Amino acid sequence: MNFLEQLAAEWYEYSGYFVRTNVRARKRQRGGWDAELDVLAYLPRTQTLIHIEASGDADSWDQRKSRFLSKKFVLSVPEYCELLGCEIAELDRVALVGWSNTVKADLSWGDGIRVVLIPDFLREIATFLRSRDPMRQAVPESYPMLRSIQMTVGFCL
Repeated sequence: MNFLEQLAAEWYEYSGYFVRTNVRARKRQRGGWDAELDVLAYLPRTQTLIHIEASGDADSWDQRKSRFLSKKFVLSVPEYCELLGCEIAELDRVALVGWSNTVKADLSWGDGIRVVLIPDFLREIATFLRSRDPMRQAVPESYPMLRSIQMTVGFCL
């Protein structure tokens, strides 16, 4: 699991979602799997599933979009339901990619896929954690990446 996957998993679990990582799907008849899902975050009270695929690659936007559409976001809602054993009322697919703060590429990938730039994701987390006193509202130690960010923004910035 890369650090973006770990950070996404911690963030969504800390936010109240049930999280599974590196989930294998579409078992092949002769062994192996057709898909591996980076992070699945499920919120039971709203039956919302967020499927996050994270990559810090240096591919072009066209290459990245093609790879994500053909290999990453391939499951249907019934396949997600069968995989998780629960009902899904809302599905949000998130491509967590791109290191630039400004992007000239088309980020509307269709099929309910939301492209989130890595700096924006980091800012969202840092902004939230900056509002929580690290001495009185410390992130639990079971979330080491989030706790590190909280301590950094709370004491160093």
